[in-house]
This record gives sequence, structure tokens and C-alpha cells, in this order.
Amino acid sequence: MARLLEMQGISKHFPGVKALSDVSIFLDRGEVLGIVGENGAGKSTLMKIVAGVYTPDAGELRLGGDAFTPRQPRDSLDAGIIVIHQELSLVPDRSVAENIFLGHLPHDWLGGVRRKALNRRAKELLARVGLDISPQTRVRNLGIAQQQLVEIARALSREARVIVMDEPTATLTTSEQQILFATIRALRAADVGLVFISHHLEEVFEICDRVVVLRDGAAVDMRPTSEWTEASLIQAMVNRPIDALFPARHATVGDVLLEVEGLSSPGRFEEVSFQLSAGEVLGIGGLIGAGRTEVLKAIYGALPISRGRIRVQSREVTLRSPRDAIAAGVALVPEDRKGEGLVMAFPVRSNIAMSTLTRVSWLRTILAQGRIDRLADEAVRELRIRTPSIRQRVQLLSGGNQQKVVLGRALTTKPRVFLLDEPTRGIDVGAKVEVYRLINALAEQGAAILVVSSDMIELLGLCDRILVMRTGRIAGAVPRHEFSQERVMHFAALG
Repeated sequence: MARLLEMQGISKHFPGVKALSDVSIFLDRGEVLGIVGENGAGKSTLMKIVAGVYTPDAGELRLGGDAFTPRQPRDSLDAGIIVIHQELSLVPDRSVAENIFLGHLPHDWLGGVRRKALNRRAKELLARVGLDISPQTRVRNLGIAQQQLVEIARALSREARVIVMDEPTATLTTSEQQILFATIRALRAADVGLVFISHHLEEVFEICDRVVVLRDGAAVDMRPTSEWTEASLIQAMVNRPIDALFPARHATVGDVLLEVEGLSSPGRFEEVSFQLSAGEVLGIGGLIGAGRTEVLKAIYGALPISRGRIRVQSREVTLRSPRDAIAAGVALVPEDRKGEGLVMAFPVRSNIAMSTLTRVSWLRTILAQGRIDRLADEAVRELRIRTPSIRQRVQLLSGGNQQKVVLGRALTTKPRVFLLDEPTRGIDVGAKVEVYRLINALAEQGAAILVVSSDMIELLGLCDRILVMRTGRIAGAVPRHEFSQERVMHFAALG
């Protein structure tokens, strides 16, 4: 049987940039193909060629064994190739049914929309993706996961043969992600071919049948998922051993800068105690829901505590708000950078200066634009934030550069203690390396760093010690000379 989709020798050049070079990959019916690579590796360009947005300079596409040459997006849509982008393209004030059939609404002979037929057919498609809602519901009233499923239902309304998902879980919770994965498995069973693009390697291993690695515009390796390990996949993406991802540690551990004693927050965590010293990187591991994020937010004054003590630089402090924490020399880089760390519509300069407005204002009332610019320029230079201008809106930056803006804002407060919650979530491997180097540099300068991460390799490669939380309590502590995935997971799963 012919391959569902083949790309042979695909090349694409832009002025001064070789985006793709002789890429050959294929997708079979009833298969989930993972595509991974750093930002700039060529993933988006390749998918835009499949979607008919770009025309390749060389190479050919075949669909179901036949030559396929899309000249515009409509050609790919009509052929049953649907691309679901990370930023959803639904119309918020229209109904679910109208969004599903947008562009091909059922009409009667007078040109009016056949509402009963529209809602009936929409309900059938919603059932296929496991979404039990009224077709007449307005999209703005749905959660992100439900909107993702509506996008998939829209793809099915066009009798999709190939569905491309670009970072589909970026804004989903763990439970919502599992709903999406169940839908993907059902589509695979129905012989739909799916392309899954993600920076989250654990998702790639869970849902994909094969994985192809793009690097510098070339497909450098493609094999069944069972033949990859996380280490080998990362090495293929960055072209260096995984040990090289983490810089050598030269920091000298000094005085205790943060001491937490018997900290408790009702319903979140109980009796959490630890010390964190200057020059030390302390990790907190554990399963989702163990209370890790809540501990960081409580230390930062963003969640209430019922009992316990916090000492910063040997001085007991009462942190009732983030303002108190900043004044005490504590900075937080939150897990949800878009929802809690950035104002996406604001420019880089405003986001970087947001936590230090008193330093960049006259008499604490009038903002000094020159001071803001100097502060932002310094952060962009030191952190190597890739932006055409400090006046660029943050939402137009890549995930890695958005994360650097959050880190830049934290640095402007001149903290001694950094609380980093999933600091590399949703960014590519190259950007991760830059964040790791920054963390290492801060430790060498005498900062105390507390890192929450769900990435086991990250914890083992970055930290001096690892605390493991389970059901709201610290289940164990693992010093560096005892590091192993098995030991951390034992504490996380069994206590």
C-alpha cells in the first residue's frame, strides 16, 4: 500500500537562510509521527510546505502515492491535510457548530444556512472527538482543551487524511492533555495520519509511533519511538552528548541564604523544611500535584501559609505578598510565563521593568523612559534575548526568548534568592542550554537557587541536591553523590 504522505528531497531557501535541505520523510495511515528539533530547525517551514503556504525550491510531495503540488492552503485543505496551529484559529463569538464548518457551511437552495443539519452534523463530529457539549455553545465559553477538540472536529469535517498538530499541549493541564491523547489514539485507529510537533519529549514518547529529528534544516535521523531514549533524542537534536547540556559547576557553597522551617499551607503542603545556601542549586522533584509549585508561591508571598517560618539571610521575614518577597531579596520565575510572568501585549522593555518601577521613575510617580530603556537594553544584552527591538511585543518572541524576558525582570530586582518553577518548560533544547548557563552563572555569583522541574534529566544535571515531594510533604532528599532516576522516583512514588 502506498504511503499516506511522502516528502522527498524537500529544500527551501529564503534570502540569506537555508531553511530546509534535502529533507525526506514519510507518514503512514494510522500513524503518529513526531517531529522534534530546536527552534529554527525547519519544522514550521516543512509544515507550511505541506499546508500549501510555501512552495519548495526542490523536491516533491506525494499523497496516497500520487504527486501532490499544493499551490495555496486551499489545495491542501481540499486534499484533506489540516494544520492545527499552537495559536488556535477559532472565532470566539460564533457557535461550536459554525466554527466546525467555517468555510463550508451547509446551505439551502436560497443560500441560507441549514441550521438543523449544521447542528446535527456538528454533534456527530463532537461525539467522534469525545466532546459532550451543545453545538450551539459559543466558543469563548469553552476551555482551551475543549477548543483544541473543536479544532480537531473541524479537521474531521473536511474528511482529514492528515492532521498536523503544532505544540498542541502548550496550554493544557495534565488531565486535558490526556483527553487530547485519547482523541489522537482514536484518530489513529481510524487510519488518520497525524504529525505531532512538540518540545515536550515525554509527550513524544507517550503518543508517537516514530520520531524524526530536524537539525539545521536537515532530517538527521528517523526511527521508531521504541529505538529512541530521551538522551539519544536530545543528542540528535543538538549534535552533542547530553552531558554537554549542563555546564560544569564551579560555584562555592557559602552561607545559608534561605531557611524554611515547618512551612504549611492548608490543603496544599505540610511541614516543609529545608535550607538553601549561597552558590547552591537545590532541586525539588516529584509528581504533578505533589505541592512543589505551591511551596515556591508560598515562599514568594503569593499563597497563604498557616504556620512555619521563613528566614532570608538569617533574618526572619513575613512575606504576605510578592512585594514583600522582592523587598527581602527573593525573586520568582513562575511556571506559567504567559499567564503569570508576562503581559503578552506589552513590549519587552515594559515587561523587564515591571518589578522595579520605583527605580525607573521620578519621585515614584513619573516613569523615566530613558531609565527603562537602559534597564531593558542591559537585560537584552546580558541574557542574549533575541528581539529586533526592546519595543517588540513579547507575544511575538519565541518561547525561549519569552522565558529570558521573565528571567531578566527577576534579575532587575537584584535578588539573592531565585525561585525557578519549571524554568525551561516549552522551550527548545538550545534555549534550555542558555538557561542552564545563566543558572550556573548566578550560582557562581553567590545566588541561592531553588528549582522545581518535572524533567528528571534536568534535575540530575543541574542540581547539587534534590528534595522530592509526595502528597504535599518532603518524602526524601538526595545528595549529588547518590543521584539516580530510580532513587528520585522511589521517593516520588513510594515516599
